[in-house]
This record gives sequence, structure tokens and C-alpha cells, in this order.
Amino acid sequence: MAWRPGFVEMTLKVRPELCNANGLLHGGVLMTLLDSASGFACTFNETATARRLSVTLAFTTQFIKAARDGDQLTIFGAWRPSSSQSTFAAETEIYDQNDDLVATGAGTFRYLKGERSDGTLTFLDQKAAD
Repeated sequence: MAWRPGFVEMTLKVRPELCNANGLLHGGVLMTLLDSASGFACTFNETATARRLSVTLAFTTQFIKAARDGDQLTIFGAWRPSSSQSTFAAETEIYDQNDDLVATGAGTFRYLKGERSDGTLTFLDQKAAD
């Protein structure tokens, strides 16, 4: 995984248990990868001791090409500039080992007032978390 301000690159090798009855990677897995990469791309903070928290407000997915067991996927997430201090947007793409586009996603997210450190979730403002 590569992670820096405004960008993340993740990988996944497709396994049988991630596929649907047709032998194709389940769309829910693709959506999860797109959503997760978006959040990671936008919550990197090199000056903090813990990662910022966020939640998804809206997310749109486009399925372009099927992925199958054994495929090696690369997921790219990128933050998009926003004037808001509480919400942000991100775009994400998934490619297979042949550099063919598999899926795209675009979402709107909200920062939470909390931090995650050492596996512990601490909210600075519980109302924002609810």
C-alpha cells in the first residue's frame, strides 16, 4: 500500500470466496474497495499521531469490466479539493493486471471529530459520531 496526502494505492488478489455464483468478483467487494480507498486518500495526516476519521455520505459506483479469481487488482483513491472543512470528495479507480479499468467510484464524505490510535476509536465529539 502507498499512502500520502490526498492519495492511496492498494492492491487485492481476487480469491474464490470473494466471487459470486457466476465466478465473478462480487460487486459489493468492488464497492468496498472503492469506498475504503476514498476514505484512506482523504484522511492521511502526516503531522498527527493518528488517522482522521470519516464517514461516507454518498457514493456512486460504475462497474466497467468483470474481475475473476486470480486477478490482481490495483485500487487508486484521490482526494478532490474542497472549500469545506467538514466534508470532502474523492474519486477512485480499480484496474486489473492488464491495466484494464474494472470499476470507478466517486463519493462525498464527512470528517468526524475523532482519532484512531493503536486500534482504539476515540471521539472528541460524540454528537458528531452519531
